[in-house]
Amino acid sequence: MPYSTLRDKKTELIRKATDGSVFIAPYTAAAITTLTGGSTANEVQTVTITGTPTGGTFTLTFEGQTTAAIAYNANAAAVQSALLLLSNLNTGDVTVGGGPGPATPYTVTFGGDFASSNVSAMTATGSFTGGTSPSIAVTTTTPGVAPDLTALPSGWEDLGWITSDGVTYGRETEVSDVTSFGSVQPTRSDVTSDTITMSVVAQQTSLLTLGLYTGADTSALTATAGTGEFAIAKPDVPGFRYYRVLGLFVDRDDAGREIYMARYMPRARITEWGEQQFSSGDDAIQYSLTFTGYEDSSAGYSHRWIFAGPGWLALLSEMGL
Repeated sequence: MPYSTLRDKKTELIRKATDGSVFIAPYTAAAITTLTGGSTANEVQTVTITGTPTGGTFTLTFEGQTTAAIAYNANAAAVQSALLLLSNLNTGDVTVGGGPGPATPYTVTFGGDFASSNVSAMTATGSFTGGTSPSIAVTTTTPGVAPDLTALPSGWEDLGWITSDGVTYGRETEVSDVTSFGSVQPTRSDVTSDTITMSVVAQQTSLLTLGLYTGADTSALTATAGTGEFAIAKPDVPGFRYYRVLGLFVDRDDAGREIYMARYMPRARITEWGEQQFSSGDDAIQYSLTFTGYEDSSAGYSHRWIFAGPGWLALLSEMGL
């Protein structure tokens, strides 16, 4: 078998975070169970021929691509075949029902790469003979509805603007090896530690960032009446204050549909604080934070990867899911 037969690389599966935010909540806040929700629907467009023509043809145009001529009385399979010959439609992208024309309308249901998407409306052009003023029209009978982001539970806050370095995740494992007489390799290895960290540098000065950076309990802090002066003191010993942390990042597919990539720590605490510099340079005042994830007994894990969104839905089969 030649190598070209084995090779199966897809540029549409290369992901990049074009935007993103970090959301923080107290550990007492509700956990994140899902990113997206609501009902979804595949779009259905109906092609209707009126005027009872007795001959001729018609064409359908989808996103700038036009089919070959289709007989006025074609069955559904013939219309589907004509659509699937377009360069911008692949097998599974459209399913045609109804017909044959002109007595029965055709129903075109979009799936595949266009599943649960608001699809561009097709247009139709008729070249009919006979009948009484025959014509053809396309209407959207079921609009496509994409999966949407659900609102975050109460208590979750956006960390705000962060540096252009974005968010960095690290993973460190430690292994204990057993060596044995007569073997030059370990005869047993046990994983003793496996931790994931998230590092981010916040730029906004707010009660949230001040509380995270100092480790202080801010729930009862207020500004001085009249002057608005605010003070926050570092605890003598940083407490083990736990948070829920969600890093949510966005990419888009070739059709512009959003792809959500999230990493969620249901129970995390800040284990490292970076330096803070006040200067006249280009950099804003920064709050450098490193969170370490710990297993949440209710969730049953310390870290979770989540992928969702309308663009992700369209790529499921190519992803191997």
